[in-house]
Amino acid sequence: MSALSPVRASSSLPSLTTMFKTSLVLVALFGLSSCGKTIIDTTITEAPNVAVTTTLPTGSAAELLPRLVAEAGKLSDLIGTAGNKNDQLQLINNLWAAARAEVAAADADSADTFDAAIELCTKGTKFNRPADADRCVRNLTALTTSYLG
Repeated sequence: MSALSPVRASSSLPSLTTMFKTSLVLVALFGLSSCGKTIIDTTITEAPNVAVTTTLPTGSAAELLPRLVAEAGKLSDLIGTAGNKNDQLQLINNLWAAARAEVAAADADSADTFDAAIELCTKGTKFNRPADADRCVRNLTALTTSYLG
C-alpha cells in the first residue's frame, strides 16, 4: 500500500446511528437522574407551646390596628422556620377581636374586609403557607392605612 491510500471512514469512525443512540442514552441517564425521590423530614417539629393569655388587649382601634399589622408581619417567618405560629395567630386574632367592634361600628364593610385578611393569616398557619401570611400583612397594612387615614 502506498502512503497516500484512502482511509475507509466506516471502519475507523462510529456510525451516525451509533452516535445518536449513545447521545440518547446519555440524555436519558442525566435527565432522569434529576427526578429524585421527594423526602419529607418528619423530625421537624414545632416549638413547644407557651401559654398565651386569653384576655383581649385593650385600646382603641387606632392603637390596636398598627399592633395587629406588626404582629401579623411576624407570622410568615414563624411559618417558614417551624416557629410557634399558632400562638402568634392567637395573638393576631385577639388583637383583631379587640378592635373589631369599633371598626364594625364605624364601617361594617371594612370589618368584613379585615375578617377576610385575618382568614389569610389563618390559612397560612393551618396549611404552612408563608405566602398567605405575607398577603395577609399586605392587606392588613392597606386596610389599616385606609381606616386610620
